[in-house]
Amino acid sequence: MGRELTAGTKLLNGFLKLMIACLIGILIAIPVALILDTLGIID
Repeated sequence: MGRELTAGTKLLNGFLKLMIACLIGILIAIPVALILDTLGIID
């Protein structure tokens, strides 16, 4: 089955990858910020 992806599908896939990367970044940043706050590095 050699179906080719349309430009819209490629654009949507790229957008979804970007959103997932942002979500993972936020989920990692929250505990890191809490740890830095408890250590007193962030005022």
